[in-house]
Amino acid sequence: MIGRRLQIVILIYLWAALVEDTLLFLMAWLAPDAWFSAFHRVAPAGLEIALLRRSAGQWAAFAVAQAITLWRWRKNPVWLAVEAGVRFSDLFTDISYVLSVPSLTPLGWALLLPPPVLNVIGVVIMLRGYQQARSGGT
Repeated sequence: MIGRRLQIVILIYLWAALVEDTLLFLMAWLAPDAWFSAFHRVAPAGLEIALLRRSAGQWAAFAVAQAITLWRWRKNPVWLAVEAGVRFSDLFTDISYVLSVPSLTPLGWALLLPPPVLNVIGVVIMLRGYQQARSGGT
């Protein structure tokens, strides 16, 4: 059984991550020019839109995994471990992006630096929940 506090933290984290990844997907897929303007103050060129939309597909997959986890984790806690894997993989996409991008706006820095830290926190929360569910303790 997962402790009540941890259950609340899991729910808050999952909902926040679902909203974030859904918004990232929508902006990257539907308004790539706005993405490049807001985060880099440049216009996209060449394959940049295609690569951004590839990332959008990844954010869509993250959002779907989070939605399934929200729906299933209480009855099937293995979804918490799945979500930990999702957050772990996103950690590396976030770090790669920040390290490789040639320029970021102040908004870009403010919005793109916290996610790697938040992903590590998410991995810990989800794995702790999964552990507690498996052990039956709090």
